[in-house]
Amino acid sequence: MFIHHVNGIDWLVITAFEELKTLFVEEAGAIPSCFSTTSELDLIGQAKRAYGYLPTLSGVITDTGTFQSKDNEEDLNPQLACLVEGRGRVFIYHGGFVAFVDDEQTFITRMD
Repeated sequence: MFIHHVNGIDWLVITAFEELKTLFVEEAGAIPSCFSTTSELDLIGQAKRAYGYLPTLSGVITDTGTFQSKDNEEDLNPQLACLVEGRGRVFIYHGGFVAFVDDEQTFITRMD
C-alpha cells in the first residue's frame, strides 16, 4: 500500500507490490479531481456536482471496502481508497465502480 496525494486528500493505493503501484493507479482510473478537502460539500456532493446524475447501484460495502453485489460475479476489492474526516470515505474499484460511505448513507455508482 502507498499514499497518493491529490487535492489535499491522501488516497491509499491498495497493492502488495510496490512495483505495481503505477499499474494499479492506471487500472483503477485517474483519481477524480473533483474531490478536495477545500470544498464545502461532502464527497458525494462533490461527485454529483462534477458528474451530474450518478446512477445508483445495489450492493453492500464491507468495513474493508469490499463491494458485494448479486450483479457481480465476484466481490470487488477497492484499488484506491480515501478517508476525509467529516466528509466520508471513497472507494474506487476496477471498472469505474465507486462507493461513497458516510455516517448516514452508502452510495455506489459507476463513473465512465
